[in-house]
Parts: sequence; structure tokens; C-alpha cells
Amino acid sequence: MLALKLQSSKKLSFLKIILIALLICMAIATVLMLKWKSEKPPVMATWVWDTTTLTKDKGKMLAFAEEQGVNAIFLHVDRKSKDFEPYRAFVEEAHGLGIEVEALGGDPTWGLTDYRQEIDSFIEWLEDYHGAVGEQAAFDGIHMDIEPYLLKEWEQDRDDTVRQWMENVTYLVGRVKQDESLRVSADLPFWIHKIPARDDVSLGAWMIEQLDRVVLMNYRNFAIGENGIIDNALPMIREGTRAGKPVIVGLETGPTDEGEHVTFYGKGTSSLRRQMQLSHIFMRWHNGYEGFSIHDYENWKEASESDLQK
Repeated sequence: MLALKLQSSKKLSFLKIILIALLICMAIATVLMLKWKSEKPPVMATWVWDTTTLTKDKGKMLAFAEEQGVNAIFLHVDRKSKDFEPYRAFVEEAHGLGIEVEALGGDPTWGLTDYRQEIDSFIEWLEDYHGAVGEQAAFDGIHMDIEPYLLKEWEQDRDDTVRQWMENVTYLVGRVKQDESLRVSADLPFWIHKIPARDDVSLGAWMIEQLDRVVLMNYRNFAIGENGIIDNALPMIREGTRAGKPVIVGLETGPTDEGEHVTFYGKGTSSLRRQMQLSHIFMRWHNGYEGFSIHDYENWKEASESDLQK
């Protein structure tokens, strides 16, 4: 009987220890979650692709950005349009709210040297724009979305496509840096560090060295675990830390056929915020980590409005 009582007492003590440990973990998690409110990441960004109604929707876009704590917008520009007024008004008002705006452009073919004239056309549009507007309406940088791995050339000869992509990035940065005040950033896939460049340097590390900052298209909807947000982001964040360059973590809110784990679409913005909080808690210790960018404004806004209707 005494032995049974001792065993029972040991089991109760063990359960108490587990319960206390769980309570401590919950308390720590709660404190860390609350810290999110006072310790926001340095950058909260979003992409705006559809600018056809920029003048009409400017107020809505910027009001939503303020509501979500957005302080950087990647704004797509139409190089065929010579009407600079919608862009001038948007950038000027955004700056008045403390929001930076980068001119967004790109195409998979911009990774091929035969299409370098497209890069020239984009930069020339930007030069014309800056020549026509005041300093308050000037873009804070350019933001490239070049994804040559979507082309058939990537499958046919990846090494040559990588070489051309690197040459075009070098060319682009060289041209833009004629105006040293202009930042050059780019969207990159989270797995880019696995692609060799040259001299035992990964393509991810090489890109970080060339660019002022990168946005990692790290499209996952869970923070912790294998193939999650943190797991996939850390290799490039470490590269950013080594190079002294900031890395922003991109998350998806739109529909996709690449699998449910890729997007927060249909999961609500509360899930998005929770997974960002968890990711931020773990990644904030790395100097290379700078925050999040949500893809994209339209889908993010739609998810927020859907939450309000529930």
C-alpha cells in the first residue's frame, strides 16, 4: 500500500510539474504576443498591382494602409502612361502619412539579356516621372519582380538563365545607382539560396550583395515547423545578417492552385496576424530580418472586409 501511495504521489508531482511548465509557457507566449503591439516589425509592406483606378481609390488604399500599420507600398507603374498625376498625388499623400512608395515593375523575361530594353524602358519612365514632379512625390526606390524560373529557358538551361539574370540585375542596379538616393529592392523566392551562382556563392547570397534589400516570397500560412514561414525564411535572413542587408518576409493572401499551405486565403486575417506574431517573435533576433510584406493589397483588403462581415 505504501509503495502504491508513493507511486501515486510521484505521478501527481510529475503532473503538477507538467501543468506548471505549461502554464509558464502559456504566460511567456501571452507576454510575447502582447509585445507585438509595442514592438512592431520595422517594415509592414504590401504590393499594389492594379493602378488603373489609382485616382479614385487613392483614399481607400491609404486609409487601409494606415489601419494595417503599412509603412511601405510597392506600387506598380504603367510605363505606357505619360499621365503622371495619379502617381504624383498618391506618392505625395503617402509620404505625408509616413509611408514610403517604391515603383514596382518586372516580368520573367526581364531575367534574359535579350529583353534588357524593357529594363531601360522602366528606368526611363521613372526618370521622366521624377523630372516632372516635385521631391515630395519622388519614389523612394524601385522594386523589381523578375521571376525567370517561370520561363521555359529555366528548365532548358538553368545555369545560362541564372547567368543572364545576374547580368541583368548588375546592369539594372548600375543604371539606377546613377541616382544614389534611389533604393533598389526585389522579390525573390525563399529557395533562391539553394541555387548556385559562382565561386561557391549561392544565388541568394549574390542577390543580397547586389540589392539594397529583398522581399522573400515566403508563401506559407503557418509559422512553426518544417516548411513553415520561419524554417523557410531563416537561410536568407541569415544571409542578410551577414551582408548587413534587410530581408522582408512576404506572405500570400490570394487564391492559388499551389496548395492550401501556401496562402492565408479563406483563413481570415486573424490567422494571418497570429502567424506573423509567432514568426516575428522568432525572427526578430536576427539583424537581417526587417518585417513583412502582404501580397497583395486587393486580397488583403478583401479578407479584412470579409472578417468584418462575420
